Amino acid sequence: MTVNIAFKAPDALVFVTDGLATLMKVDENGEESFLSNMESVEKLVVLSNGVSGTTAPVLAMFNGVGSLGAGAVATDLRAIDNAQPRRLDETVGSYLARVADLLRATTLRRLPALPRPFHLIAAGFDGHGTDAVPSLHALQWRADGGEPLAYGVLESSDANGATTHQYGAHYVGLTEAVARFVEGYDPGLPEQLGSLLAGMGGLAPPGLLERLAQEACRTAGGRALSNDEASRLVDKYTFMIVRAAFQQPATEEMSQHFSLQSAIDYCVFLAQCAYARENLSPTRKGAPRVGSTLQVAYVAPGQDPVRLAGIRLGIRVHGYTAAPGVGA
Repeated sequence: MTVNIAFKAPDALVFVTDGLATLMKVDENGEESFLSNMESVEKLVVLSNGVSGTTAPVLAMFNGVGSLGAGAVATDLRAIDNAQPRRLDETVGSYLARVADLLRATTLRRLPALPRPFHLIAAGFDGHGTDAVPSLHALQWRADGGEPLAYGVLESSDANGATTHQYGAHYVGLTEAVARFVEGYDPGLPEQLGSLLAGMGGLAPPGLLERLAQEACRTAGGRALSNDEASRLVDKYTFMIVRAAFQQPATEEMSQHFSLQSAIDYCVFLAQCAYARENLSPTRKGAPRVGSTLQVAYVAPGQDPVRLAGIRLGIRVHGYTAAPGVGA
């Protein structure tokens, strides 16, 4: 599985992904076994970067299946884009919707059903000059066989249709380690949960458990609770406990000093987290799941996308000279 990491800033969009493809064999019982790895598979492509003034460039990256029935996914994307590139006045969302329809039709001519899971992310700038706005959209062919999803990322719309943009990192694919770093894990969570339940510490009583007991008494009125009454209370207080313990803090505005270089470094660091979690953990079982060569690109308004040299993660024991006095 691949990790895809994007960073959306007001004046830049950064993409980072890995380049490893893992080939698996599935037996008649549905059990998977490892066959081999393929390195340097192209998973990040620059699209619609044609004649300036006629097309608008797009960064695209994907994870999930390695092929849509014939050859590489990157080849299919380029073929579709070469035939119908993104127009200068076309939004990223409209472009991706059009590509999604063509990609689906192309795949279904080759295969009886859409291979899943498949996740495609596209980004570029909508508008021109000082009015250019970064836009990040995603297409997802769901593993459960549900209808494909297409949606904007790090943005929301109000009742009047006006779009509000958020900024920061977006990540999909193999992201357990990334999520742990970005969203955080608080070792004091058990103590915090105990305070919420019992009304201790800085929280005034009654705690949630006492409130549950009091409401159960009022509901029952001296008799035993029915199954339906008990079930409703369980549902209600489970929701209250989860909301109280895990509610997300208010989103803070991104620092005005977050430079393009910082965004690139941050995305590479998050990819390193995923790489370390999947490949370097002593408790890991099975084949490597995240590639060791990162593909990195960024785009700024009014400029051609820039692809950076591949970044290879990790130190290889063979080929390095030991420091003086240290055994090789």
